Amino acid sequence: MSGLSGQLDNVEHLLSKLSVKKQILLQKAMSSTSPNDILKAQKILQGIQNREQSDKKSFILDPFDFNQTFGYKDKPYMMSYSTLKNMSKTPVVNAIIKTRKNQVADFAEPQADKYSTGFIIRKKLKYGQKPNEKQTEEEIRKIDYITQFVLNCGVGNSWENDDFETFIRKITEDSLVYDQMTFEVIRDKSGQPYEFFATDAATYRIADSYNDDEYKNSEHGRTKQQIKGYYPNYVQVLNGEIKAEFYPWELCFGVRNPSTSIGSVGYGVSELEELVTTVTSMLWAEEYNRRFFSQGSAPKGLLRVKGQVNEKELSAFRQQWNGMIQGVQNAWKTPIVDADIDWIDLQRSNRDMEYNAWLEFLIKIACAIYSIDPNEIGFSINNSSGSSPMFEGKNEQRLKHSKDKGLHPILKFIQRKLNKYVVSQIDPDYELLFVGLNGLTIQEEFDMDTKKASTLYTVNEVRRMRGDDPIDGGDIILNPTYTQSKMMAEQQAQQAQAAAGGDEKNPFLMDDNEDDNWDDEENNPFLKSFLNNLEK
Repeated sequence: MSGLSGQLDNVEHLLSKLSVKKQILLQKAMSSTSPNDILKAQKILQGIQNREQSDKKSFILDPFDFNQTFGYKDKPYMMSYSTLKNMSKTPVVNAIIKTRKNQVADFAEPQADKYSTGFIIRKKLKYGQKPNEKQTEEEIRKIDYITQFVLNCGVGNSWENDDFETFIRKITEDSLVYDQMTFEVIRDKSGQPYEFFATDAATYRIADSYNDDEYKNSEHGRTKQQIKGYYPNYVQVLNGEIKAEFYPWELCFGVRNPSTSIGSVGYGVSELEELVTTVTSMLWAEEYNRRFFSQGSAPKGLLRVKGQVNEKELSAFRQQWNGMIQGVQNAWKTPIVDADIDWIDLQRSNRDMEYNAWLEFLIKIACAIYSIDPNEIGFSINNSSGSSPMFEGKNEQRLKHSKDKGLHPILKFIQRKLNKYVVSQIDPDYELLFVGLNGLTIQEEFDMDTKKASTLYTVNEVRRMRGDDPIDGGDIILNPTYTQSKMMAEQQAQQAQAAAGGDEKNPFLMDDNEDDNWDDEENNPFLKSFLNNLEK
């Protein structure tokens, strides 16, 4: 087996060298002045494979949908893109979206160390394979090239390009508002990605040729150009008119909440569409409270004048009342009059508490739909009822759980789209990963290593895991019970050895290596004594 494994290693090494040599030759051919060399290199570098013939039997889109008369399929929901944009400006929803944008933007730079957030470019791992810390020079160059490409959103650091952080913020907001994220990928003459940039997701629609098999058999089939077996999947619509068509590799059309429903025609459902009633209730509650202060529509009480009062006296009293308490500066001042008047209080109920509880309920609903904890957007309303839950965890644990169920899926979604449309198109053997979301701090890693060294591993084994050199006396587990047991076992062994083999004056004890000479008279005291007695 060792001979075969060695040969396989040699083959893998030769294949790696051939791959590197191929890349060098391709680069030279692309920069050559020979048309034949350039055409050959372009043929090899074309990253878009021809679509294989497939005949689907199932309908994935409604064939009787009449919402596609203009060459595209409209979103089959009553909420327009402009309405969703206006709903996102609601204070609570705006706070949720901005918080998630800032959290995602923290991952828009290369990871500085294993304790910080960011992204890394690495070689794809096969199933069950562990990351290999040793990288070849070619791998390091490739990783550096892809990293710079991602940071600059293209080959060069152009003044016209957005940086990666700006790109991330744009697509995250569109995804949270419309559940529709789009960015265009521009390729060079060789078919390799040259640039990618975020676009206005509200202007893109799914083309009527999205389902190739269904489109080519329809009455409109083959009216659009087919490239490598593909029809345009998406279109950009401005003022109801198609301005551009995009093939699958030219535009990323990302949907976080997909559905198998034929009626959805490939679109997702935004969280704001699920929060229509909640957002409307928030706006009504805010308007009610605003009018309370602007118009005073809810008086604190009434003055009831007893008896018969003529109109002249009532008018004089009304003028005096207005002069003493009307306006913000004279708020809540009580007039003093010489009349038989009763005060009727209208605010003895708990209406203010009901209003506050209603707003808190709406905030909780909005945060639940967006999978975010209210504490992350500045609303500490977990114990608003005044009672503390029996098994309530720490605030840090709640925030961590909120990020795990809300932030982590968004990062995974963006990561998959970037790998499919950008990184894998540059080199299919590499991938982008957002890391550090649940990374260990220095103190947490130290505590974990301390537990390892006191339970399962020796000190030197833990040091090797950390990349440190072993130390003298480090081949021991730092566990008092284990150390005490080991010392007792060593003492017992020494005592047994001393009692069994350490007394040289006992002529009846012998070493194990004397078994073979037991029949010899000189080495067997029993035989020697027996022979002496026999002679006597």
